[in-house]
Amino acid sequence: MTNKPNSIETQNLIDRAIAHELGIEFLINGSLDAVAMTFGVHAFVVDAARDQLNTLEVVTKKREAVTS
Repeated sequence: MTNKPNSIETQNLIDRAIAHELGIEFLINGSLDAVAMTFGVHAFVVDAARDQLNTLEVVTKKREAVTS
């Protein structure tokens, strides 16, 4: 294992967290060692997944307001 997990490992962890009963919130805010142990991954993978989730871009679309 290198210090930098590949994108497949990172995305697999994110997908597993979404499907897990504790949810993505646990992946983002749970203690590093607890998250790593729960999902059976190295702490480097947890860090990489958190970094990826923090860099996601939220796209919003401006809409016209309905007036009467």
